[in-house]
Amino acid sequence: MTQEPQQPPAGPGQGGSVPPPGPPPAQQPAQPQWVPPHYEPSQWTPPQQPAQPQWGQYAPQPPQWGRPQQPGSNPYGYNQYAAPPKPGVIPLRPLRLGEVLDGAFQAARRNGKAVFGSTLIFQVLTAVLTLAVSLPFLNGMSTSIFADSLSQTAPTEAQLNNLAGSVLQFSIGTVGIAIITGLLEMVLQGALVVPVLRATLNHKTGFGQMWRLVRPRIGTLLLLALVYGVATILAVAVYMAVLIGILFATGSIGSSSGGLAAVGFGLLLVLPFLAAGVWAGVKVMLAPAAIVVENTGVFAGIKRSWQLTRQNWWRTFGIAALAAIIASAIGAIISTPVSLFMGLLLPVMAPGPDQLAGTTAVASIATSLIGALVGAVTVAFQTGVMALLYVDLRMRRDGFDVTLLKESESGKDDGGIPGRGAPVPAAAGSTQAAPYPHQPPPAYPPAWYPGQDGPSPHPGQIPPGQQPPSAYPPNGYPPNQQPGQ
Repeated sequence: MTQEPQQPPAGPGQGGSVPPPGPPPAQQPAQPQWVPPHYEPSQWTPPQQPAQPQWGQYAPQPPQWGRPQQPGSNPYGYNQYAAPPKPGVIPLRPLRLGEVLDGAFQAARRNGKAVFGSTLIFQVLTAVLTLAVSLPFLNGMSTSIFADSLSQTAPTEAQLNNLAGSVLQFSIGTVGIAIITGLLEMVLQGALVVPVLRATLNHKTGFGQMWRLVRPRIGTLLLLALVYGVATILAVAVYMAVLIGILFATGSIGSSSGGLAAVGFGLLLVLPFLAAGVWAGVKVMLAPAAIVVENTGVFAGIKRSWQLTRQNWWRTFGIAALAAIIASAIGAIISTPVSLFMGLLLPVMAPGPDQLAGTTAVASIATSLIGALVGAVTVAFQTGVMALLYVDLRMRRDGFDVTLLKESESGKDDGGIPGRGAPVPAAAGSTQAAPYPHQPPPAYPPAWYPGQDGPSPHPGQIPPGQQPPSAYPPNGYPPNQQPGQ
């Protein structure tokens, strides 16, 4: 038995009667109403301030500078490019070729008294020593051979003895000048690192200030020059021993063609020795800068230069070779016209042998002074390139740009060498050692600068000032729901 459905109660005035059965009266269709989307509280939470990082973590930093990011690489939308800071002659980031060359010129121009003054004194002193040795030799040559032998068929024994004595004195004097020049040049290379490094932070350096800062390292630089000299002498001794051994092994010593064989073997053997010398010279080229800036010893500076040029030998060699070519071109442009003019003027000023000695001395003095001026420019440029190569390699391997950036933010000049107290990798040969021993780590790792692509310092946290990614499409409605649904 089925139960009948219960009828609704009758309204007032209907007397409780039941309406007759039939089709229901027509009704107006209900108007669709818009229902606002429903947001679940678990789908989105308001942004919260990031917690303070503990020791050993990296704090989030807003983008400051670095290379532009690839589109879509950052989920928070800041893909702007900010140029790296450039407080001085170079930007504080790994350098390009043009920036190294231009920075060397600018550093020398901004510190003219310290750079050009020091190089000019060095060149003038070298020229004076060279003239003191060469002028007596030239005078003896002109008087004993050209003047006295014009009327004779052959020089006398006394003239040959005088000539031999002059050659011996000239050789000894040349070797002594080479030693003195090498010592002074090494000290000058270390000293010129100071104004170049200070110019990276736009600090000017005076002549006295430069030598006051480098004074404690002069002794170490002199020892470094002596070590280089001893290494060169040993290399020449090994070369001669190998050449003599080859000549004895081939039986060329007692033969009639022994001289020709010695020349041929010498030319062939000099190539590997020259290549090895160039390779070793580039590897230890940055030792003076390391000694002055990092306050190290002789062998520690050589080891440091060896470490910095590892995996960067060809780049260092190419930039140094290009700087040498530019310096040689500058010197040739200035000195070639002077030499040609002196060559044309010398026969006019010295028509006979009596005036030859005095005219030669005048021409030598004038040429030496002009060469000193040209050498001051070229030495300053090449030394500046060497100093900036040291800065560039330290920025690539040690995060040295971060150290310079911290010092530039203070805006004060303490009168010292920038980055002198910065820690260096303790383990020799490590390509990326931690440069912050016994200190809290920096705000971001050296391998990731703000504004560059890299791992997020705090995964899952939103940088300050950025909106969290929405769980809904851009039109504001949940998925599978449109207005009116």
